[in-house]
Amino acid sequence: MKGFYCGCDRRIFFEDLICTHCNRQLGFDPGEMRLLMLTPAAGRDYTTSWGSLYRYCRNHDDYGVCNWLIPSAANDAYCLSCRRNSVVPNLAIDRNVVLWGRLEQAKRRLLYTLLSLGLPIDGIGGGPPMTFRFLEDQRANPYIEEEFIATGHQAGTITINLLEADDSQRHSIQESMSERYRTLLGHFRHESGHYYFEVAVDADRDAFRELFGDERSDYAAALKTYYESSNPPPEWASSHISQYASAHPLEDWAETWAHYLHIVDTLETAEAAGIVRGAGAICSDSWLNAWLETSVTMNELNRSMGINDSYPFSLSSVALDKLKFIHRRVERLAHAPAIAADR
Repeated sequence: MKGFYCGCDRRIFFEDLICTHCNRQLGFDPGEMRLLMLTPAAGRDYTTSWGSLYRYCRNHDDYGVCNWLIPSAANDAYCLSCRRNSVVPNLAIDRNVVLWGRLEQAKRRLLYTLLSLGLPIDGIGGGPPMTFRFLEDQRANPYIEEEFIATGHQAGTITINLLEADDSQRHSIQESMSERYRTLLGHFRHESGHYYFEVAVDADRDAFRELFGDERSDYAAALKTYYESSNPPPEWASSHISQYASAHPLEDWAETWAHYLHIVDTLETAEAAGIVRGAGAICSDSWLNAWLETSVTMNELNRSMGINDSYPFSLSSVALDKLKFIHRRVERLAHAPAIAADR
């Protein structure tokens, strides 16, 4: 993510509502992709230094979980991110508001990256827009019918189990499933890969299958085998970006897509902070070279603090080829709906 600065020259952050140095109110404008400094005006309106009027999303006013803005002239009550919600948890429960706020924060970071890349989020070629459901199951709320809510994607809608926003619960699942990495943002990025899959590979099925495998193979049977197996295939690391990616070609795609978004966002942050140079020039393989160096530095910093590696993965040559494949499709999707032939 790019760096943001307040008018007082202090660093401010994507999620901030207040500059801690000058106490100026802040809000993010997804149209301009800028974090704006605001001065209260009449009613719910705020003005910028150049006189534009904005108001906060209703989820800011009602629950304090959003810092995205809406132009005052617009009729929307909710911002570009929040109006994509089709279901939210029971917000009469205080703990749910806290957990939901974490989900919203991760969702907004996902949308920032997608918008920065120029990826369509309102459907392509008549497809559905990207929407979200945040659901509870009986582990979190014994008074509802659903015994288990699976995080996943179907027909444009990304579903996230509210428990994934509970750090202790998520870490417990991570340990029980022997996962090296499990984050809220990772879930959002992974499921967005399923959202884009069909249109991204439609003209390149043969190329996709050569790298990832045949997506027509039995998905349910493959996942059943994966979860019932006590040991993963020993060769998974030679051709997959994560252990879960070895379960099925569709999961390989989604896992690799998620890592691509991890890399793009982190490199933009590192470049804004002066840690790397030239990573944005991803017309060549320089972005991957920059990532290989940056991820090692990140892990060394974490180890110096006595915490786990932030990127606990080793990228094989096959995994790197898959990342390059996704990069080419992202470039093409950025020109949707008139999708050009691949270079």
